[in-house]
Amino acid sequence: MNDIKNKRTPRSTAATRERLLCAAEELFADRGYNAVSMRDIATHAKVNLAAAGYHFGSKENLFVESIMRRMRPLNDRRLAALSALESRPRPPALPEVLDTFARVMLEEAVSDQESGRRLHRCLSRAFAESDQIARTIFRKELLPAAMRFLGAITRACPDLPPHVAGMGLAMYAGCVIHMLRWTVSPPFPELRGDAPPDVDSLMASLVAFGAAGFKQLASEEKKKRKRP
Repeated sequence: MNDIKNKRTPRSTAATRERLLCAAEELFADRGYNAVSMRDIATHAKVNLAAAGYHFGSKENLFVESIMRRMRPLNDRRLAALSALESRPRPPALPEVLDTFARVMLEEAVSDQESGRRLHRCLSRAFAESDQIARTIFRKELLPAAMRFLGAITRACPDLPPHVAGMGLAMYAGCVIHMLRWTVSPPFPELRGDAPPDVDSLMASLVAFGAAGFKQLASEEKKKRKRP
């Protein structure tokens, strides 16, 4: 009997952890970080409160992990696509880098509207409701990917100082988050019209917008260098 129990423990533990993550993602997306307690999550997951504490320790850790488990595979896909671009004889142009940065997230949202809705809401809430949580998520999961893309952008835009390119990437990332909402739950549906979301069309518009922004930043830098 003990052998059977021991064999089932890892499976049961993994299932409990998964239920907690799913419940946390759903509740945080719908209510926000501050309006959800660990007890709420445990109740929604149909596990006891001690299990939530055992697996994650704190509500902040659970919130961070609920977002990172979605961002990890997306970042892996983005970085693999960037590596493929950089392996070609010709260095990637800025529009290609910007497309690679955003495309997998929009593909995820279009292919699964509910998943995209939760991803958008959790990311937005992370950056809007808790500076400490935003820093944790950014440094632990997003910063390494951001630095890879920043390097590709500075190589594609040699006139841009790294700190200016970094500001441009931050603004473009904000556009991507808002485009996720535009795709899955636009605040003003009338602006989007009746056309169903199409990844290629959305990406063409997003990349054109982002590339124009980087071009303007480069133009401003040239003006600064010409001033006496």
